[in-house]
Amino acid sequence: MQQDDGTRLKALLDREELFDLVRRERFARDQRRFDVMSTCFHRDAYIRTSWYEGRGGQAYVDATREWMKATGNSKHWVFPAFAQVTGDRATVESPAMIFNRARPDGVEIDLHVFCRFFSRAVRESGTWKLLTFEVLFERDIAKPVNPAETLPIDWSVLSTMRPSYKFLAYIQHTRGVTVKSDLLGDDQPDQLSAFHEGEERWLAGAD
Repeated sequence: MQQDDGTRLKALLDREELFDLVRRERFARDQRRFDVMSTCFHRDAYIRTSWYEGRGGQAYVDATREWMKATGNSKHWVFPAFAQVTGDRATVESPAMIFNRARPDGVEIDLHVFCRFFSRAVRESGTWKLLTFEVLFERDIAKPVNPAETLPIDWSVLSTMRPSYKFLAYIQHTRGVTVKSDLLGDDQPDQLSAFHEGEERWLAGAD
């Protein structure tokens, strides 16, 4: 059945507001605009990344502020692509890249992580807020900034890490951060399918 113009316009506005929300949150994070970042999250938001897992939007913002004092310079490109809206619930999935420059063993390297960001969103008082934020990992690469230098990697340690985020996990390991091995990633399709099935049930109204 063809939708009327009013229904189509509402759907377009919802999609654009959701896309703006996920872009704005990462931009604010990268630019240390923690006041703006805070407004993007629901008070009860659940967040899981390579270095953080917890509930509460403000708690995550506060933890990010402290994390960035130590690690500094990671940046994100976000390309919102797929939003589904049912009433005041929505999900958004966005292809993304994470960039980080690190210096393990004194060698300057660039780390690129290819992934997707996935969020539930809820509308409260007419405003969309992020209820979850999770990373779906695809693959990553690392290379020395100076091509003449050797990548400072213990390959025996790297071989124990998940293929979809092995260099990221290794860099975090050099910082004293243990990255969990059960994060969502394309290298474990059954786990990822189960995750998406759960998100579809939530979108349909299941709590």
